[in-house]
Amino acid sequence: MWRLPWRETLDRRILGGRLYLGSTLWAGAHLGLGLLLWGVGAYVHRGGVDPRWLLVTLLLVCVALLVRRAAPGRGLLLGTVVLVVEIVFLGPSSSTPIIYGDLLYAVGAWGRRRLALVAFAIVLVGNALVVVVAGYLLLRGFLVGGLLTLLQLLGLYVLMFTTPAISGLSIREHRLRADLERQRARQIERMAELDRINAIAEERGRMARELHDVIANHLSAVAVQSTAALSMREFDPEVVRRVLGVVRDSSVQGLAEMRRMIGVLRSDDNPDLERVTPRLAEVERLVDTVRRAGLEVTLTESGPSVPLPVQVDAAAYRIVQESLTNALRYADPKQVEVTVERPSVAAVAEEGGRLVLTVENGLPAEGTVVERGDLGAGTGLTGMRERATLLGGTFSAGPVDGRRWRVRAVLPVEPWQG
Repeated sequence: MWRLPWRETLDRRILGGRLYLGSTLWAGAHLGLGLLLWGVGAYVHRGGVDPRWLLVTLLLVCVALLVRRAAPGRGLLLGTVVLVVEIVFLGPSSSTPIIYGDLLYAVGAWGRRRLALVAFAIVLVGNALVVVVAGYLLLRGFLVGGLLTLLQLLGLYVLMFTTPAISGLSIREHRLRADLERQRARQIERMAELDRINAIAEERGRMARELHDVIANHLSAVAVQSTAALSMREFDPEVVRRVLGVVRDSSVQGLAEMRRMIGVLRSDDNPDLERVTPRLAEVERLVDTVRRAGLEVTLTESGPSVPLPVQVDAAAYRIVQESLTNALRYADPKQVEVTVERPSVAAVAEEGGRLVLTVENGLPAEGTVVERGDLGAGTGLTGMRERATLLGGTFSAGPVDGRRWRVRAVLPVEPWQG
């Protein structure tokens, strides 16, 4: 919000915070105005009273004006005493009521809320007293000018006392609303920043899962085949050719998937995301790859080939891929059973269904129950669990009877719309 260039200067505290620069200048201006009015005789002449005493009351009420910001309650108290003394003993002047109205404004704008309300209530009572007293004098014939004089007295009182008090309360309410709006704006800003941080964290997690699935699968095949080739005691050209073929195919496929992911990340929007996302229908190619790497895979699919949502389709593929990668590294014997249970068309069309994935493989024979930590389970299992959880499904992975490792994921399929 644009502010006047001298506004902050006037709001500066001086004398250790006891006064404000703006209040000091304001008091000086009123002192000059009061001296001018006193000089032209703008006061009620009362016999036996030296008019120079009005200069003392003027100085005191200007002192009260000095603390209108730092201590508005004390300033109003001092101003009230000065105004009463002047009216009762000296005869009212023109400057003191004007300055007193500014003290009422200061209490309404900067004083404590209870004090501001009490002062405003007293001002309203004063309004009623003016009407009652002036009306009584009018009825008794002591008020010269009749009803017009009554209205003039009431208007003068409202102008000098009621209007400043109302203005101060209005400024207070506007300031409170402005503070609330600023706090709300800061809260919205913090929430937006938290949303941005969460979005970045979610995107990083998603990319970490994708990179892990791509790299771990293909590089695991490369590592296993390279280890097999290096462990050969006698050179066998056919075996070496087969190993190099698997290594080449895994490397080419991994590079191709990396290029597709990088292309999606470089684009401004993601219209090609669905096109490059892997599908469960491509699981046959994945199975062929790990078979060539030396893993015996039995794939069993049940249920009709219904179209799946892109997120479910990709998650199912990645879960099978990561499970086969772990089996390629740890399974003993090198045999894996993959079961894909698709939901029925009627279930998906009406109320939704479930896609169930089960991957089982043997564990190394050690004579004891194999713990999950012995298999190096970490990022891969975490990524599979996150994929299933994000879709509202369930995931479990662990040894069964100490001899087999089972991965089971249940992914919900939302009903078709339309």
